[in-house]
Amino acid sequence: MKKVEVFVRFANESVYYTSIKINPEKIEAPMIFPKEVFFTIDGVRVAVKKEDWEKLEQWKETGEKN
Repeated sequence: MKKVEVFVRFANESVYYTSIKINPEKIEAPMIFPKEVFFTIDGVRVAVKKEDWEKLEQWKETGEKN
C-alpha cells in the first residue's frame, strides 16, 4: 500500500509543521475530536487536522488520493 503525506504535530507542540508519510492501515487507537484527530503510528502518538484525517480515511477505503 502506498503512503499518504500529511502534516502532523507531536506532543507539546502547537503547530502542524512536520510532514510525514503514513500508511493508513498502520494507524492505531484514533481519538476523534471536532477539529483534530490523535492516533498512534509506529509507536508514536501524533495529531492531524480533521480534514487530513478524512483524507487518510478515504485513502484507506479507496486506495486513491483525492
